[in-house]
Amino acid sequence: MTSAISTATGSPAHLFPARNLGPRVLRDLAGVVLLAVAALAAGLLMNRFSSAPLPIVYQTPEQRFDAELTTLVAAPPFKIAPAASVGLDEFRSTVEGKSALILDARPSPFFERGHVPGALNLARDDFAQDYRNLAGVLQAAHDKPIIVYCSGGECHDSRLVANALLSLGFSNVRVFTGGWDEWSAAGLPASTGSER
Repeated sequence: MTSAISTATGSPAHLFPARNLGPRVLRDLAGVVLLAVAALAAGLLMNRFSSAPLPIVYQTPEQRFDAELTTLVAAPPFKIAPAASVGLDEFRSTVEGKSALILDARPSPFFERGHVPGALNLARDDFAQDYRNLAGVLQAAHDKPIIVYCSGGECHDSRLVANALLSLGFSNVRVFTGGWDEWSAAGLPASTGSER
């Protein structure tokens, strides 16, 4: 009687023979992997052509903000909308009267060697970092006059920074096109280091 019960229920070895188990598992595993790869490819394609694609790699809000700010100043000079400009006499009277926020768009080593007294360094090369460091001052001057300068001549950094500020909603941004070269050639006062 016991032998009849054991043959009726069967042993696990009888239901799944060992010799057939390996190829079936490999076939099923290959099918799962193929399905996962196809789903990943379809998801990436849909994301790529979406009107608002999601980033593949997570970025903190600060990293996303930096990337957006960097994009603002990355435009080639010929794509920049012309910003209003000021000459040396108007710039000098503005600096002396402290009637505008003065921004130096040159890299910090150049700024530290010499800059217009009272100027703040908002370098094109480090725009995102400098913008965050100056956020309080910049927001306080949101609707006030701002004049940006760089080296002068062929330097377009001041126009790039001015355009980025205009894109960020600053309403009264102009450029001193003569820049540091014209200011220093005129023998006007200079500050060094990080002092204003």
